[in-house]
Amino acid sequence: MKPQDAALLVILSLIWGSAFTMNGVVVDEVDPLTIVAGRLLLAAVLLTAAALIFRRALAPRSTWGVLFVLAALNNVIPFTLITWAQEHITSSLAATLNATMPLMTFVIAAIAGTERPETDRAFGVALGFVGAIVLIGPDLGDITSSNALGDLAVLGGSAGYAVSTVIAREKLRGEPMALASGQMIFGALIALPLAFVFRGAPDLSISAKAGLSWIGLGALSSGLAYVIFFALVQRMSATSVSLVSYLIPLVATILGWALLDEHIGVNLFVGLALIIAGMVLVNGTFRRRATPQATEIGAAGVSSSGD
Repeated sequence: MKPQDAALLVILSLIWGSAFTMNGVVVDEVDPLTIVAGRLLLAAVLLTAAALIFRRALAPRSTWGVLFVLAALNNVIPFTLITWAQEHITSSLAATLNATMPLMTFVIAAIAGTERPETDRAFGVALGFVGAIVLIGPDLGDITSSNALGDLAVLGGSAGYAVSTVIAREKLRGEPMALASGQMIFGALIALPLAFVFRGAPDLSISAKAGLSWIGLGALSSGLAYVIFFALVQRMSATSVSLVSYLIPLVATILGWALLDEHIGVNLFVGLALIIAGMVLVNGTFRRRATPQATEIGAAGVSSSGD
């Protein structure tokens, strides 16, 4: 991984890690569907304006079909599921469960035939999902409880991220700002009607704290972050780009504890440790260090959401 790509992954982790905290603030005052519609609309407006100001081309018509699918799988569905989940579980737990995304990405990429399903990587997937079970264990006593359903909603959102990361890696090439703005436009076109139909006109009489967090979700987590994402997804493997999830739980846990007064249980640290160990195996870190020549050859053939 090139140093500049590693730096961008860290920046992406910080932005998306803080998104869980911002979600936790806004969802106390605004319903999930309206939050998602608002953040996607703001991101679409800002990115389109930026593309026009800097004289960048908008997404070509040939990419519209893929961008529409990505808008649904990578934005509207996971954003709604995770935001709804944060009405019932903490931001730190949501972010940690979301760290299963690289493991899901590897499984989907292996099924699709775009990445090799080696034994150590398969073991890493199993280890990571054990970590997820440790995390949701306290809620399994009543699988119909709001907490347990919240846990499952985050895992469903993570699956959406995983599928869309593989699709983006294999199907999209182009200028990152154009692709990001196109995806946000389609996301807004999907989310806005849903929000109006199911929730009606939004009540914007919210606190300044919630308003600023909502703006942060749109401008940073849905705007700038996806420009970075599309830049990385064209240079790295799908599993590699998804490794952005290494730092997201740490950022969200620290911010949740410091800003939202969230309690951090032992099972969160144990589950996170198992998930990270699984991701290390899936990424082939130890094997690649032992065979640097193979790493160079592999990197030359990969040019995608987690390396």
